[in-house]
Amino acid sequence: MEDTFKSEKFGRKSYAYQPNLWGDFFITHAVPIQKSNKWLKTRADDLKDEVRILIKSSADTVEKMTLIDTIQHLGIGYLFEKEIDAVLTNLRALTFESNELHEVALYFKLLRQHGFPISEDIFLKFQNEDGSFKTTLSRDARGLLSLYNAASLQICDEDILEKASFFAHDGLKHLVHDLKSPLRDQVSRALHTPLPKMMKRLEARWYIDEYEEEETPNHVILELAKLDFNIVQALHCEELKAISLWWKNFNPKEKLGYARDRIIESYFFITGVYFEPQFSRARIILAKVVALATILDDTYDVHATLEECRQLAHAVERWDKKSAEILDEYLKIVYLTLINLCEEIENELEPSEKYRASYLIEGFKTLIRSYFQEAEWLAQGYFPTFQERLDVSLISSAIPMLCCASFIGIGDVATKEAFLWVNQNPDMVRAASEVGRFIDDVIGYEREHSMEELPSVLDCYMKEQNMTKDAAVIRFEEWTRDGWRRLNQAFLEPTAVSPVLIERIFNFIAMIHVMYIHMCNGFNEPTNVKKYISLLYVEPLCI
Repeated sequence: MEDTFKSEKFGRKSYAYQPNLWGDFFITHAVPIQKSNKWLKTRADDLKDEVRILIKSSADTVEKMTLIDTIQHLGIGYLFEKEIDAVLTNLRALTFESNELHEVALYFKLLRQHGFPISEDIFLKFQNEDGSFKTTLSRDARGLLSLYNAASLQICDEDILEKASFFAHDGLKHLVHDLKSPLRDQVSRALHTPLPKMMKRLEARWYIDEYEEEETPNHVILELAKLDFNIVQALHCEELKAISLWWKNFNPKEKLGYARDRIIESYFFITGVYFEPQFSRARIILAKVVALATILDDTYDVHATLEECRQLAHAVERWDKKSAEILDEYLKIVYLTLINLCEEIENELEPSEKYRASYLIEGFKTLIRSYFQEAEWLAQGYFPTFQERLDVSLISSAIPMLCCASFIGIGDVATKEAFLWVNQNPDMVRAASEVGRFIDDVIGYEREHSMEELPSVLDCYMKEQNMTKDAAVIRFEEWTRDGWRRLNQAFLEPTAVSPVLIERIFNFIAMIHVMYIHMCNGFNEPTNVKKYISLLYVEPLCI
């Protein structure tokens, strides 16, 4: 078959993205004050002490597991990391005996999510001799939901969990419409996105309301969850104001009208990577990096001529403000904003951390090399092989660069060894890039074709395998599941890299799943995420 296609990119292209939906809203927005910050924090501290007593005093194993799961589900697990670690370490040493599907699945999920190796054989008791799951379980909605969430933590070569996932999914699909809220709502969400892959902050917001509806909620835990949500929400709004002012000063709407204006969506995305207060610096840095990477992507994809693409790529390689002189006016803005951002980030780092900025700069250089390669192929009308397209596309997805960037603002756990590890493209980063790329290619297929872009990875695979789109999509979905299994595996393998950093990579890819699948391509269609942004940053909980 021919390895060329008709290319129209000899001049400029254009694509009409949805506009910024928020304007200056978060510059002036303040969360309605129900109580003073001092009162909130004092009351929260008192409640934390009560919850610690609850955790330590709970003697029954199932009661203890349920307590830990509730605390994590309500979004306050980060407040009790030492206590939870102690409980789960003790649980791991137990021989847990139960014939209740929900209890066994909960035990499995808690341990595996915490990085403890636990065998899938724990579910053998629920199978028939032929390996199928017992039909008597098909009406146990709570048990099936717990099994489905547990099975989403599957690693490679786990056939029992593979069967469990399909069994639970099919069972829940048949039951969901007959269930009552809040269980019906939880099942509906899980069918789109299993709990371990869901955005933790958003899930906590939903679950706080749902937990309040339960027959016997623990009011100490519930009150703490509400208080903490509002305290953290106020911090997030302060950060949104800061990055909104930074973005307004950049003013891409006026200067770079062709590009996506997505600073609020970028911050929302990064809230899914780390929402906790201790990661404030990291969150602001990564949100800015994502927003600017989006501008660079759109510059290469939808606006710049090939010669402009080449000039910008050469300037970035030199990384010298004087190189801006050779660029067109709009490219000068892009280029100098990029350099200024990296300088700004370096200035915010401690003296012992400043070396980290060099990894960010090299990440941007590598990213732009991949963008330029794609621009050259498009201008030449070259139809790359599947492997050629995949190798470049995994880099142009920006995921390797952003995985590294997610470490930059974190504290001492982000060691030099961690930066060396993430930049060697270990299997976890490769798997993350593949999952992100395959999801984006499938979800964004129609949009990219309307933009007359370079053939996608999906296009190249279809051509090479002489395969229909539907058949290729099935294969991509299989590869996506395999990528998730490898990501889950990374939690269980010993490494010199802190689990705190490993979790950022997992959360990053989970947010791609949430934004593109659960929220229907929300980064490119911001109306699809507006209500979720309002839930997290505009609407406080009533106390």
